[in-house]
This record gives sequence, C-alpha cells and structure tokens, in this order.
Amino acid sequence: MNILDNVTESQKEAITHIDGPLLVIAGAGSGKTRVITRRVGYLVEQGTDPSNILSITFTNKAANEMKERLGEFLDLRGMWISTFHAMCSRILRSEIEHLEFTRNFSIYDSGDQAKCIKDVMNELKLDTTNWRPGAVAASISNAKNELLSAEEFAEYKSGYYNDVVSKVYTKYQKYLEANNALDFDDLLFKVVHLFKKFPEVLEKYQDKFRYILIDEYQDTNHAQYAITQLLAQRYENICATGDPDQSIYGWRGANIRNILNFEKDYPDTKTVRLEQNYRSTKNILHVASEIINNNISRKSKSLWTENSEGSKVRIVHCEDENVESKEIAANIIEFIKNGNRHSDMAVFYRTNAQSRVLETCMLREGIPYSIVGSVAFFKRKEIKDVLSYLKLCANPDDDLSFERVVNIPARGIGATTIKRLREWAGLNNANMIEAISRVQEIKEIKGKSSNTVKGFRDIISELHTIQTYPVMGFVKEVIEKIGYVDYLVQSYEGDSEERLENIEELVNAASEYDTSNPDGSLQGFLEEVSLIADIDKWDDAADTVTLMTLHAAKGLEFPIVFMAGLEEGLLPHSQSKDSDDDVEEERRLCYVGITRAQKDLFLVHARYRSKFGQRSACVPSRFLSEMPVDFVEEIDRTIYNSYGDKLRTEPATGYRDSADEDDYQYDAGGDDYDELPVFQIDEPQESVELVSGDIVKHEIFGRGRVVKIAPSSDTVHVDFNRVGMKKLALEYANLEKVEGSCR
Repeated sequence: MNILDNVTESQKEAITHIDGPLLVIAGAGSGKTRVITRRVGYLVEQGTDPSNILSITFTNKAANEMKERLGEFLDLRGMWISTFHAMCSRILRSEIEHLEFTRNFSIYDSGDQAKCIKDVMNELKLDTTNWRPGAVAASISNAKNELLSAEEFAEYKSGYYNDVVSKVYTKYQKYLEANNALDFDDLLFKVVHLFKKFPEVLEKYQDKFRYILIDEYQDTNHAQYAITQLLAQRYENICATGDPDQSIYGWRGANIRNILNFEKDYPDTKTVRLEQNYRSTKNILHVASEIINNNISRKSKSLWTENSEGSKVRIVHCEDENVESKEIAANIIEFIKNGNRHSDMAVFYRTNAQSRVLETCMLREGIPYSIVGSVAFFKRKEIKDVLSYLKLCANPDDDLSFERVVNIPARGIGATTIKRLREWAGLNNANMIEAISRVQEIKEIKGKSSNTVKGFRDIISELHTIQTYPVMGFVKEVIEKIGYVDYLVQSYEGDSEERLENIEELVNAASEYDTSNPDGSLQGFLEEVSLIADIDKWDDAADTVTLMTLHAAKGLEFPIVFMAGLEEGLLPHSQSKDSDDDVEEERRLCYVGITRAQKDLFLVHARYRSKFGQRSACVPSRFLSEMPVDFVEEIDRTIYNSYGDKLRTEPATGYRDSADEDDYQYDAGGDDYDELPVFQIDEPQESVELVSGDIVKHEIFGRGRVVKIAPSSDTVHVDFNRVGMKKLALEYANLEKVEGSCR
C-alpha cells in the first residue's frame, strides 16, 4: 500500500511532517485515524525504528484498532501503542525499584481503593456518615492528578476538610506502600515522580521515544500533560491530534487548555487543520458549526463536505417525555419500513435516567435496542435496591430481596448475623422476615446485633402497614422511610446525582403505571417491571437501535441519530448553568452529538417532563435557538390527548420569539379536555373575541394558547405554559389577548 494514496493535501501535510512539534486540529469526521496511522507508517518508511515511536490513545479499544491497522502494512515489533495508564505501568514494571517498590506491585482498582480508604478512616476514628469515603477518595484522586503528594497536599491545601483529607491521604499512601500496591492515579503520579527524581531514567525514555504521537490531546489531564512534556522536551518530535470543540471530559480532570496552549508550549509548532468532513451532510454540518461558533474557548476552523445537502435537521417539539419516546419510536419504525436497519440508528441523551421511558417505549413497540456504556435502567443498583424493598412488601417469602436490602442503607447487620438468621430460618422452616420477627429466640444474636435486627424488622412492619394504592405514593414512602436519598448522597459522592435522577425516574414510572392502571396494585407494578427487566440482553453485534449517553457517543457515527431532552437543565445540564466554561462544555457535548449523524438528525425536546412524579414545565435548550433557521425543519407534537391522538397539526415553531403564530392550527373535535373543571372568578368581566391559536394572558395562570372554544362560546380551553391545560368560563376568565409567543 502506498502511504499517501487517497489522502487530501492537508492530510498529506500532517502525514509527511517528520521533525519538530506538530499540532493537528482534526474536525469531526475528518479522517483523523487515517492520518495518525499513516503518519506512523510514513515515519517507519522514512527510516525511523519502530521501537523509537510512542503512540498514545485514550482507550484500549482504540489502541487495539490502531495495532490492527498498522499491522496490515508494518512490522510493529518494538513499537509502543497503548493508553497512558498502560504505558506508565510498563515503565514502572522496569523502573519502580528506584521508588522502593518491587516490580511485582499490585494495581488497586476503584473498589479496592474505596475499601482501603474506608478502612483507613475507621482506623482514624472518622465517622464515615459525616466524612464520606467517596468524597475523600475523590479529593485524593484530584490531588494526585494535580501531582501533589500527601506531604505537599498538607502544605498547600488549607481548611478543616483538607486537614482531614490530608491525614487520610498520608495513611492511605502508607497502606499502599506496605502492600506494595498502586492505585490508577499512582500509575501516572509515580512516573512523573520517577522522571523528575531520576534524570537518568528520564533520559533513557526520552532517547527511546524520539517520536511521540498523542491522540485526543484535548482530553489530557495535568498528570498526562506533565508526562508528555517531560518525554518530549529533548527532541520535541511530538504530534498532538485532537479537537478543542470535542473536549467534553472536564468533569473528570481533562484540561482543554492543554491543546489550546500547545503552540505556546512548543513555539516551533507546525499546525495543520483537517476541515473536510467525510461523515455528515451539508445541513448537519451547517447546524453543528453555527452552534459551536458561540464558544470562545476554541481554535477556529471551518468544516466543509462534498457530501449532499441531505435532509434538514428536524427539531421536534413534544408535549412530554412519553410523546418524545413515541415520536422517536414512530420515526424508527418508518425508517425500517423504508429499508434501513435498526443498527443504522442511535438515540442519545444527557443523563442515564432518561433511558427509562425510551426503553419502555422500545419494548412496547417491539423495537430491538441495546444500551451502550450503561446498565439497563431496571438493572441499575439503586433501582434494584428500591424494587427489592417493594418486592419484600409484596411477597414476604422473597428471601433474595431480603438479603439484598437487610443492610442497605447500612444499619450494622453484618454477614455473621445474616448467616445466623438464615440458619434459624432453615431449621424452623421459616422465611427471613419471620426470623427477624422472632430474633429474640435466636440465642446467637444478642445485644447490639439483636437491636439492629429489630430496627430493620420495625421498618419492614411499618412499610407493610402503609402499603397503599396508588403505587407512586407507596414508592415515595419507601424511599423516605428507609432514608435512601441520604444513603445515596453519602455513599456515592462521585455519581450520587445520577443515581438520584434514576430514583426520581422510578417514581415517574410508578406514576405512569397508576395513570394507565386505575385498578392496579403494587404486585401489578412489580410484574410489569419484571417483564421489562427480564428481557434478554441484545447482542451488541445484532441489528439493534443503540441507546447511549452523549458522553459515550464520542468517536462513533450512525446514519440516523435522535437526540432526546434538549431542554434547559438537561442540555445544558442544571449543574452547568452558573459557569460560562461549563456551559461551553455542554455546548461541545451538543456539538459532539450532532456530528455523530451521517444523514438524518432529529433534535427532540419536551414541553413538560415528570420530576419526582410531578409534571413540570420545561424550557427548550438555548442551543436550539442557536441553530440557523435555513437548515432546520420544525415539527410540533405538543398537543396530544391521553390516547396519543394528535390534536394539533404541524409544522410549528415552539421556541423562537419570531414564530408566526398563524402556523398553529387545531383539529376539530378535540373533546378530550371537556371533563376539565371550569375555572371562574366571582364577577363577570368584559369578554374578548378569541379564536383557536390566540395567545392570551391570565392574571393567575400566566401566558397560554387557546386550544378550543366550545360551540356555545361560553367556555374556552387554554394550554398555559406554567400550569398546563385549563377550562375557563369565557365570561369570567378575564383573558387578555397578547402578541408574541406563549412563552
């Protein structure tokens, strides 16, 4: 194969650059992987020894793919192609004796780390309910990524909290040393320490790695940046590839400044921009470019493509998350009818909790799907915990559910006590619920252990007494009585918010069950959930629609993409609203999602979304208003009845102030709201002439849109932005007709 076959001039420029620093700004879908692999091939072709090349990727999957591609035309013997952590581990296996460890050191994963830190905190007599181990572990991890040792942390970080973290950090490191162990952060930290303390070791690896290639440079953290700087400072033959517009991992330590400042770090840098996109249609690229141009922290580039114009990007306004999921499913079914495969399509969302409604709809419509980078909703730990409590209330013989929750949240019932309860139950042909109700008869369980068991027995007994319909109310009672929210916050510092969102979504599921099953029961709800949860997992290689978070979507592409939940609070996320830098990262996340699409892109938002069982109004994402009107088509699905029948035709523009209100028309016969209570005030008011589609203002309910006027003209149905649909006595409503949008 000729290394320079089928490459553009800008790709050739990057591939053939030999000596000196090189920065490749690689736009989405611009053939970056081809450039990296062929650049390595070109270096070898020009006489570079493969053993003098270091190629760093960010995932093992990417590293393996690069090895496969290069292996087709190169002898890879001696070449290092790996992740940062794998490279550092390999270096330390040879050199760590300089740091008074032995080469057979253990690597502790996050679970091992959590247990060690908790043990250390217990030794220091720190109350782990007040000092959350997860938070302490995160602080120690951040310190290591900032290259602060335990001693330096104690010196530079002040405040009572940091004083406590410092003590734990110091003791934790001694524990690791005593066990000849490193955690993941140590792999990076120790290599930096090794290179700085032992110049001869650094020189050895500088001489070995004369040519360094770092992919996804925008995702490097401070420790990775330092390792790169140290290795490259002798020859400066470093090639960094990446795209500041796709920097979406700031929440885990990635620093976009590393790539933005590359040319300052290496003044002799040659910069090449890869701007031709081979993936998406012109319309999709226009929308993506217009959005990302609103960011300040970026390097300018102009993506272009020789691909067709393609379909316009569809912005779909939906009434709520259920209509949102139905709309996505309906389009998927239509695409399948037109000859597409399920595997051609993907659905992206900002938070894992959003997948629940989507999964349920997919199952009901018989659409095969697979979850990538996540556990199916009803199989997530926090969901299974609460469901196990519900199952135990519905079926006291369910010992499996009992053993799952007996010490969740932690209440001091250990493995020995559980074993003795199990033994007693076996001898007495009883279930575990009966065992705890008769714990006073079990001589081996006494004192404090007996009291903690009785405490759990009282919780279960109370839950049995309050078990009522509707299910949503009972689910809320269970969550409150067991203190599950506090448990999640205290136990999962790093991801408690997402787990809390999932619990909120479970409450929403119960609320939907109640609405659909007026004569339902707790057992009925659990049966429905079990049927969904027990669906066999689809093979990743099968013809399935892919569901994933936007963060998991980076690096992938699909012919047809749906992005759900484009609302303020979801995208951009609520935690980002107070920081310009965080909002810019959320915009980059939106950009990444958009640029995954090859041919068709649907951006979907809901006007209302359930939040902890309550219907709450949503504001469309600011990113929607940044899209160029000439390249989008808007579809309205915001007025449906309870059966899913559409009451309003489309198209419509639901979020732009410049919307033409005449675009809104209504079907006749929308009688679904006739049973609504009639709101009126004591005294009649001067009436106003109204027609369907008028924008009105009410002194209590605020702005809304007239949906229907009764034939007798004595009542009017108005869909208010804040409170939803209301039926008003026209004579008493005192409605004011206004101009502009209902928002």
